[in-house]
Amino acid sequence: MPLQRSIETLEEYLDKLKEYTQKLHICGNRNSYSKTDNDSTFMRMKEDAMGNGQLKAGYNVQHGVDSEYIVWLTVCDQPTDTPTLIPFLKSMEESLSFKYLKIVADAGYESEENYLFIEENGQLSFIKPANYEISKTRKYQRDISRIDNMDYDEIGDYYICKNNKKLIFSKTIKRKSKTGYISEKTVYTCEDCSSCSYKSKCIKGNNSKTPLEERAKNLETSKLFNKLRKKI
Repeated sequence: MPLQRSIETLEEYLDKLKEYTQKLHICGNRNSYSKTDNDSTFMRMKEDAMGNGQLKAGYNVQHGVDSEYIVWLTVCDQPTDTPTLIPFLKSMEESLSFKYLKIVADAGYESEENYLFIEENGQLSFIKPANYEISKTRKYQRDISRIDNMDYDEIGDYYICKNNKKLIFSKTIKRKSKTGYISEKTVYTCEDCSSCSYKSKCIKGNNSKTPLEERAKNLETSKLFNKLRKKI
């Protein structure tokens, strides 16, 4: 009977809805979890002996080391290191009877939010810039599309491209990270990109529906992040 089939279909939908709701509850703010260990998250592991990247369910273990002694340790389900630094420092301060003045971390922990937190917490950060290694390569230094390879006029607040054109202030936008931190980005737009011989090397992105001839060079950067990185 049509009514019976409709009832059975509805019951199937309800069962699926319950299943999806339970999975979303288990996953929480994560993007994935293991069915055999609901607390673990799928993460890109270090390469094995054959140089293959491994995507496996696991945990992110953070160690705080002082003079070769492990003084603090946390285990979390975040696949990347960036959002783990602030919770690590907070939990360490709550349990130890003192606060470390100098925080040393590798490039995986660099972010505007982390820089700002450490500074406002009365500490000094020594974090390796994420682009430190690649910025020393010849390919990076010759890439005219990068903001790092353009001259900046601080008084006029504009950049100069390879073709000696100004990239002037266009607008500011707000971006929210997964941790809820809101950063302010400044967008600069080239005043005139028409008939530029460097256009194909300067404007990247082949997925745009707008033809290259009609596009203008845009730069998006955080002034606060640049200031903090330069200070570090």
